[in-house]
Amino acid sequence: MKKVLIGSIILVLLVFLAGCQSAAEKNTEMKAEAQINAETGQDVDVDIDSSGGKMIYETDDGKVEIETNMKDVQEGDWCPAGGEWKMTATGQDMTEANWKIDKLITSGEYAGLCHVIYTVQTPEKEIKMDYWFDETGENGYYEMEMNGQKVKQEWHS
Repeated sequence: MKKVLIGSIILVLLVFLAGCQSAAEKNTEMKAEAQINAETGQDVDVDIDSSGGKMIYETDDGKVEIETNMKDVQEGDWCPAGGEWKMTATGQDMTEANWKIDKLITSGEYAGLCHVIYTVQTPEKEIKMDYWFDETGENGYYEMEMNGQKVKQEWHS
């Protein structure tokens, strides 16, 4: 199920990039199904409706639903303040996750990076992380609090 959740993050980005064209949706559905099958070895059914900002995929282990308000984002606006994705996964455990775009940072340590607040609710606890990344997504930082301490990590591709 964890691989399905990781795959869902990738699929959210694919949905956002696919736009509103039904041919692109079908192509994205097929690519997503193939990718998840290759990574998990599970058969998956992917259904994308970018006009409604929703994606659903199901495996034998459960179902993941992703909703977004990103369908109305203007082309070239890679960090739209208020943009949001919500994901609900059902199966052995119920998990809810929310990605909310805060804003494009214009000064300081994270200048030029998009700030996203990520919150996930599992049966055990709530986890909150702050992400800052560039337009390519290849470079960025995240911070989270664990056991009363702030943990900061950066990545570069």
